[in-house]
Amino acid sequence: MMSRSEELREELGRMVNAQFATPEFVRFLSIRYNRNRAGFLALQMAFYVSNRRDCWGYVQGASPLDVKRVIWQHEGEELVNDPRCDTDHYALQVRECELLGIPPEEVARAEPIPQARAAYYAWIYLATRQDWLAALSSSSILERRNNNEVVKGGGLSYRIGQKWRAELGLDWKDMPSTDVHKQADREHSDMIWSLFERYVTDEKSYGSVIQGARESLEIDRAYRLALAVAMERIE
Repeated sequence: MMSRSEELREELGRMVNAQFATPEFVRFLSIRYNRNRAGFLALQMAFYVSNRRDCWGYVQGASPLDVKRVIWQHEGEELVNDPRCDTDHYALQVRECELLGIPPEEVARAEPIPQARAAYYAWIYLATRQDWLAALSSSSILERRNNNEVVKGGGLSYRIGQKWRAELGLDWKDMPSTDVHKQADREHSDMIWSLFERYVTDEKSYGSVIQGARESLEIDRAYRLALAVAMERIE
């Protein structure tokens, strides 16, 4: 008989694998890239990275002390300096934009598309209006969805990077943020997993984690569909 944490690991793995079979993700991953579309996506990802920092900050504030310590380590890499790339993840995303022809000044002036802004607000809602365990799950599941060891066929960053290599002739060094997240999100989702093993002890805590993950993945689907629709209009 599986333990509660083993059941949870299996269910979260099933959820993130199923994400890639949804109509929204299929459409998003069916986009054929040119430089303009890749630049658009890289620019929108700068807002996504910023929203992740907001959400993790809210999650940390509501969490028990030992959980705060783990999130502090997590955010030390994301927000201050990741030794994999010797910079923070927002600066790395700005660098990726620049390599695709979008200067930092343009990134600073840009705005997210309206549907993406709505998704960012929705993720903040999950981070601030659920119990702390559901909030933790709502942020962590997006990294698990990027974990190449959990997702059959590779996580989202890996799949996007492979498309850019095939369709744009880019190398991984030309997309430094996408490259780093292939590894960082695997390690970060494993880091957070230890907290679920510690705190998921009954039906209520199990349900909180599943609810937070499910609702976050629903927002993620709406978000990726919005990006796909926008890119389809870009020549």
